[in-house]
Amino acid sequence: MEGFNLYREARDFYDRLIPEKSDGLILLSLFDKFGEGDFKEDEIIRIINITLRDLGSVSSRVENERNNNIILRLQDYFLWRDSIKKAYRFKPYGIEFCRRTRKRLEDSYSPAKIKRWFDDLYNRLQEAINQEGGFNRWVEDHFELRHTMLGEQVEILDQQVNESVKDFKKQLKHTKEKGDIIQTIQGIEMGLEVIKQQATELKKAFHTTYDIDDILTQILEEQEASSYLDDIKRVRDFNDHVRSHLEQVSNRIEKIKPRIREFIYDFNQRDFDRKTEQFLDVLLSYSKCTRVEGKKLLELPDGVPLRKIADRQVFPQFTIVPLREIGPKQPVEVPKRTIDKNKREKLVSKAKAWKYEKDRVTYWAKFAFEEIEHNGSLDFSPLFFQILKEEQLNLSIAVKTAQRVLKMSLKNKGLSVQIQQEAFKDSSTPNITLWRMKVSKI
Repeated sequence: MEGFNLYREARDFYDRLIPEKSDGLILLSLFDKFGEGDFKEDEIIRIINITLRDLGSVSSRVENERNNNIILRLQDYFLWRDSIKKAYRFKPYGIEFCRRTRKRLEDSYSPAKIKRWFDDLYNRLQEAINQEGGFNRWVEDHFELRHTMLGEQVEILDQQVNESVKDFKKQLKHTKEKGDIIQTIQGIEMGLEVIKQQATELKKAFHTTYDIDDILTQILEEQEASSYLDDIKRVRDFNDHVRSHLEQVSNRIEKIKPRIREFIYDFNQRDFDRKTEQFLDVLLSYSKCTRVEGKKLLELPDGVPLRKIADRQVFPQFTIVPLREIGPKQPVEVPKRTIDKNKREKLVSKAKAWKYEKDRVTYWAKFAFEEIEHNGSLDFSPLFFQILKEEQLNLSIAVKTAQRVLKMSLKNKGLSVQIQQEAFKDSSTPNITLWRMKVSKI
């Protein structure tokens, strides 16, 4: 049996499932006025006439025929007719269409609400991981319920940036003939600054996603994590997506604002140059030269104030310095610092151990992916015990290498991870047992 093909199924029903603009506005007007209640056919016809008149639509057909055709179209999926009461009401699909449209237009960003939602997801996840099958229930009952609403909050900010850019272009054309263009552009810049602040607040609200990722990492480290891999990947991909989207909104604003400031600077510079040219033209055209007592004097045009350019009289200036500022000061005892050599040696030793462990984990992870690239796959379990042998039974290096390989493999779409519930041991370390894990190219 063939799977469900959305394109093929929607091809014949699209025009009835997705109303055209005029039909959609008629539905929204009816829902706004009557909600889920009943309404008569006369009300539908009245709203049809008002809507089409507002849209400037003129039908060449008879009005009654036009209205009947519209009502029949809407009855396919949106309206239900009660033949007994001779009234209409919305079908569930019509209610959902109108509600989602209203919600999308009414919603605004709310960092406090987002933080509350994420805190609730985090707390529920902590409770779920201690219960059998709790993670799957958490995904179904809580994550599925919230992740769409959380993503919409980021889209709202992105849409606000789009509207600001459109408004900037529109106002730029509209105000070229007026004198308030600078005030308009500065207002748009302030609006973008507000949106950036909102993005920063929303980013703080999304900070809990890192705590959720930490719990998901703990689940991956457990032996029974293989059945959760798809859901864990989906949750982590969503968290990465919203954080990246918020970062892009902030970066986009940072790219727009310098252009606005550059435009304001250039406009002010051109305006200053224009006014300077006009001022010089007035001075050259209307200034007069007169003689007074044998001296030539420049007489500026009316309205230009006289300014003293220079003063030949020089007044001496003195700097008074209080005696206490230049007198001898009391000697200050220099504190003697002592160094705790034992403590310093311990810190240096810890730092070297941490650096060595980090370098070895990087080396073994690189070695593992080179094997995958060269051979097409890697049976990680034998490599785990090889790391233990060569690192003198340093379990921390082996475990961290396993975590890094698993994490990077799950993020890489070109790799697949198979975990078999089959014990794998090594005679050199009989007290350690692993499940078989294989990483392969797709």
